[in-house]
Amino acid sequence: PAMPEVDFSKFGEIEARLKEALRLPFVLETREPREDERHLVPVPANSHGLLRPFAILVQQYGIPRFGEFDPTVLFAITFAAMFGMMFGDIGHGGVILLTGLLLRRKLGAFTYLFALAGLSSMLFGWLYGSIFGVEHWIEPLWISPMTDPIYMLTVALGWGVAFLTLGSAIAIGNRLLGGDLAGAIFAPGGLFALVLYLALLGGVIWLVEYGEFPLLATGIIGLMLVLLVGFQWRHSSAPFGERLLTVLIETFEIINGYVASSLSFLRVAAFSLNHVALSLAVFTLADGMGTVGHWVTLIIGNLFVIVLEGVIVAIQTLRLEYYEGFSRYFYGD
Repeated sequence: PAMPEVDFSKFGEIEARLKEALRLPFVLETREPREDERHLVPVPANSHGLLRPFAILVQQYGIPRFGEFDPTVLFAITFAAMFGMMFGDIGHGGVILLTGLLLRRKLGAFTYLFALAGLSSMLFGWLYGSIFGVEHWIEPLWISPMTDPIYMLTVALGWGVAFLTLGSAIAIGNRLLGGDLAGAIFAPGGLFALVLYLALLGGVIWLVEYGEFPLLATGIIGLMLVLLVGFQWRHSSAPFGERLLTVLIETFEIINGYVASSLSFLRVAAFSLNHVALSLAVFTLADGMGTVGHWVTLIIGNLFVIVLEGVIVAIQTLRLEYYEGFSRYFYGD
């Protein structure tokens, strides 16, 4: 595979700073890394402007390899999108945005994260028709989650499938750039595993819609399983019984990994429904109070929802990014 070009424009600055910092003579040489050195060459993540807090979070997971896909931009977009999907509310999103702006000196670069999360929450609040948990003040531009939970779960599952497919495509590209052709084709998250996953998914959808599993999907699944099992069998030197058990378990893990990861994205819809349920609980408590107690309960209840659910949603979003995204395509070593 073609090696990415190295940008040597910074080396003059590096040399100048070394001369300032070092008293003794030194030698500074530059060259393209060899194929076997690519994994040893770290590359700083994109950390300009809005991307800075997300670059910091990327670096908590690891540093990109030379030539590896830098996940910072994709991370920022999908993080903001999933946060808004799970915490869609115009009022609560506005509070998050305002909090970030008011605390910008203490938050530093993470002000941008608060701002993007708040704006995304407000956007999905318009789509859901929700303002501080009230869903009858404005008409939703899309759908109120509680009106059709099954549809919301289906949308979340579709989002997960797209997310995992993109992650596998990036993983394949990274392995090809690294010269690992076998890994790009046969490894978990490789081409054959991805085709197997999509064929299985398409077959299940067809089964639900038309009551039968399509022959084409069955053929593709069978072919991919044979190729994956054959590759693993050929590259194992264990005794027959151990080899058989290892191949079966590893093949099962490939399938189970995709299925489990897909179902993991159902939490995106679950938290959008949970947000409505928590808001209803707050209104129910407030309605049982007097006039003063009613407003005190509404204020405290909304603050409780913003803080508790906001933190949980942020954690769950970060979990999806790290474990369903980065672990699939980002070496980060």
